[in-house]
Amino acid sequence: MKMNWATMPLRAKLILSIVIGLFLVLAVTTAVIISTATFQQEKLAYQQSIETTKNLANKFNGDMQSNHAIGQTIANSMVEYESGNRDEVNAILKRLLVENPNLIGTYVAFEPNAFDGKDELYADTFGHDSTGRFIPYWTKIGGSLHLEPLLEYETLDYYQGPKNTKSEVITEPYLYQGELIVSYVTPVTRDGKFIGIGGVDVSLNYIDEDVNQVRVFDTGYALAASKTGILLSHPVNKEWIGTKTLTDFEDPKIVSMAKDIKNGTGGNIETLDPTTGKEVIMFYEPVKTGNYSFILVVPKDEMLAGVTALRNELIIVSVIALFFMGGLGYMIALSVTRPIDDIVDDFKYISDDALHGKLDSRADTEVEVDFKEIPVRLNEILDALKKNSDELKKVNEELKSLDRMKDEFLSNVSHELKTPLTLIKGYTELLCEGKMGELNKEQIEVQNKVVRNAERLKRLVDSLLYLSKIQASNIEYVFETVKVREIIEIILEDMRMLADQKGIELEMNLEEDLPKINGDRDKLTDMITNIVDNAIKFTPRGGKVTVTSFKKEGDINIVVKDTGIGIPEDMIDKLFQRFYQLDASRTRKYGGTGLGLYISKTIAQAHHGDIWATSEGQGKGTEVHIKIPIPDSNVRL
Repeated sequence: MKMNWATMPLRAKLILSIVIGLFLVLAVTTAVIISTATFQQEKLAYQQSIETTKNLANKFNGDMQSNHAIGQTIANSMVEYESGNRDEVNAILKRLLVENPNLIGTYVAFEPNAFDGKDELYADTFGHDSTGRFIPYWTKIGGSLHLEPLLEYETLDYYQGPKNTKSEVITEPYLYQGELIVSYVTPVTRDGKFIGIGGVDVSLNYIDEDVNQVRVFDTGYALAASKTGILLSHPVNKEWIGTKTLTDFEDPKIVSMAKDIKNGTGGNIETLDPTTGKEVIMFYEPVKTGNYSFILVVPKDEMLAGVTALRNELIIVSVIALFFMGGLGYMIALSVTRPIDDIVDDFKYISDDALHGKLDSRADTEVEVDFKEIPVRLNEILDALKKNSDELKKVNEELKSLDRMKDEFLSNVSHELKTPLTLIKGYTELLCEGKMGELNKEQIEVQNKVVRNAERLKRLVDSLLYLSKIQASNIEYVFETVKVREIIEIILEDMRMLADQKGIELEMNLEEDLPKINGDRDKLTDMITNIVDNAIKFTPRGGKVTVTSFKKEGDINIVVKDTGIGIPEDMIDKLFQRFYQLDASRTRKYGGTGLGLYISKTIAQAHHGDIWATSEGQGKGTEVHIKIPIPDSNVRL
């Protein structure tokens, strides 16, 4: 049920106003508090996650720097090394590998004859290839520590990179003899000339093991990725390590993160975890040494769990406060409305008596001084009302008597006028027809004027008689099946002479297949005749009157359109009122009683139809629309 404020009791209004006001205050306050607290909690959670990511990245970076420093030490020692003792260098490389468990390989590699000029002597010997170049590679790949010659140094970046750039190289992760490793390589140069490299290899297995130990909240975890987005660790899908890149997930946000990692920048994204499908926030921070990045994957609901709990607590407090303040508002409203209720009860008692004609009852309510004036003034109103009521009763009786006299006079005069008027019209028509003797032209014109005015007077009398019957509820309708098209054609044929006399074109545009309707033929004829007659009357010479009829949505529509004087917009609504005339000057010029349209409306309504007029304004013509329902749309002409 729709609530109506105007009809709502005052007590309910007061309670509702207080409760709504309190609710708005509490809602705004709670919203501000929740928003502020949520923002601070989210900010704190983000900062904590970012700090965690940075700390882990820094630790990872420290390990990378430490490993890189060993490679730098090997290369730098080779710059100053001039003994040319291959066994001595091999011993140094082996010792470094044993002392640093994070390393999986230590090595040097020299250009042809750049180490001791004896490459030819060492061709195909232990730890050398067919070139004899000094390329020892001490490694733990395969299990035990052993020496073998470096492979693919002519093509892989670990050698070609430093050679071409004469700068340090940290390679992207690559597979070497089935092991995913990263190489930290420093060029060996003498007098600005590249003569070889020194470096170390680090297995990424330890990185995966270290990163897998990181846990954030309940189910958060960490990842490590290379500069090009290759996964270096994953807590679940180990087969992704070294083979899958961040761009392979085809997530636009993860692809954007991969671009940041490639550019060495940090940040965070909100996306769905490719592993779990949960909403997560991924924080990523670059590892300076090697251009790697550390990625922290945090479930969003877990990170903001504290925020949600705080918000729920604030909502509960607000609801409790709202109920408490609502009860207080009810007590306040009750103290205000109780005396008003007493006054209203007295007023109901007095009004009930007044409705039954008893105006002697008076208000005698015991109320506070603030409301005392109400019953006092009410009694004064009742006194004045009783006095006026007595006077109105007297005047009303007099008006009823006058109205009866007027109706009787109207009916009697109409009947008394109709009989002699019929005789005058009949004898005058006989004179015009020459049945009482031949008349000259002037006499005929005079007689025609008498006939026309007699006809006008007859229409006036008929209208007055019809009006008296309406007021007496004594109108009888004889309903039958009638053809609207036939009625309109007869009316227009009868009125064509009148239109021709005024120099007005009378046009008919009737739909061929108009349905029949159930109606009173005579009354419908009177209604349409009256509308067409008005159109001709108010259209100047040279104008046009068009009658159109058509079926639309189960109704017969009749439209009488003229090019006459038009109707002002503010007068259209009054046009069908009894005795209404647009103005006195038009009454004198065009004649009429102001009853024709009123009677036409009663006829249309008696047929369960409607009638209305439209006009664009004075001098722009008028359209009168009549709509009569069709009882059976299957009955056709």
